[in-house]
Amino acid sequence: VIRKIRGEPFSDASSHLKLWCQFFNILSDSTIKWYRDEEEILEMERRAGDEGPVALAIVQASSKDCGVYGCSIKNDYGTDTTDYLLSTDILAEFLLREDLEVGEEIEMTPMMFTKGLADSGYWGEKFFGRIMTEEVQIGEGYVHKTCRAKVIYGLDPIFESGSTCITKVRNPIAYGAKEESNLAERNLEITKQDCKIQNTVREYCKIFAAEARVIENFGFSLEYTDLKGMYVKYCVTDSEGRLTAKSSSELEQKCCTFQHWIHQWTNGNLLVTRLEGVDAKMTSIEIVTKSKGYQGLTEKASPKIIEQFVAQHQCNYYCGLLSLRPLKLMDSQQQPKIKISRSPLLARRSGTSSSSPQLQKKGTSPQSTRRGTSSPKVLKKTGEGGENNSTTKHKAVEVPKPVRMR
Repeated sequence: VIRKIRGEPFSDASSHLKLWCQFFNILSDSTIKWYRDEEEILEMERRAGDEGPVALAIVQASSKDCGVYGCSIKNDYGTDTTDYLLSTDILAEFLLREDLEVGEEIEMTPMMFTKGLADSGYWGEKFFGRIMTEEVQIGEGYVHKTCRAKVIYGLDPIFESGSTCITKVRNPIAYGAKEESNLAERNLEITKQDCKIQNTVREYCKIFAAEARVIENFGFSLEYTDLKGMYVKYCVTDSEGRLTAKSSSELEQKCCTFQHWIHQWTNGNLLVTRLEGVDAKMTSIEIVTKSKGYQGLTEKASPKIIEQFVAQHQCNYYCGLLSLRPLKLMDSQQQPKIKISRSPLLARRSGTSSSSPQLQKKGTSPQSTRRGTSSPKVLKKTGEGGENNSTTKHKAVEVPKPVRMR
């Protein structure tokens, strides 16, 4: 370590805090990790020979961000660490916060999506206005800094004067400290990815609601507003990256079914890993993909979590209503098979009897793959299996009314 962790405020008096340190004699590619109270919060890579400072930006720093921060470097030659105590007294010396009651002038640029799942998004026209903010705590993690914002004026028609919403900013953010512009670019890229994720899941929720329209009160919605009521976590990942989901209540079972449905719809390439909200109104959803770049999502690849979901998911009554295939069966069908014969006749015969998901067109509805087979659980509970099978085709689908983005 050439310079241990130091703290300093940003020059724009924005209440953001920067922690930075510097490592010397980096002879090979290295992994740098940041910790807070011995819990890993961020990881970044550093190339051999790059001995520039590494920094951590703490957004809207407050007493909740206090703790012991650590930074470690690891490569083929060993490991080194440095730590720093950010106490309330030290934080008070750094920051001279303005009175939040008077509000602040902001510039807002909405990200627009008009082409459904295929849309990578584009920036709309800028809006100028004034808002008042207050810090709120939603959940127990450190991934985002959350504030409740009240619009005073100037953001019509996106937000009317007097309306409130929840704003979330990724926190903390790791970046190279050679140029401060690097932080702005990094934050912009993170914001674009977060918007892309929320839009992707919102489009899937519309499709899912249409698939489940024959089942009363089955559909989900994504709400981009300040939700009122009891905020519940239906599915989350812990600090070790393990997926945990509840399945005791009816709504929790529907959430598990939604995970199963989206996994099957995308042929195992995408999985919802965080479902939170009020009743069936879901917000701040997280996803992972089997490989980087799937549908334009560049930072969410985690095949191990998808494999874990396939191994532990238990189909419930609502999976049966949607005729979803058992995940273990799907996984075994997708395994490569040993080629026994090169005979075209044998290949044709085996192809006609195969039920592999590879034969389905991409994007084919999971519900349509088992029209001829009804779930035993459905017959047992409803006794109306024939009624479900009678609605196999619909000329028109009424999609839930799109919600307002914030």
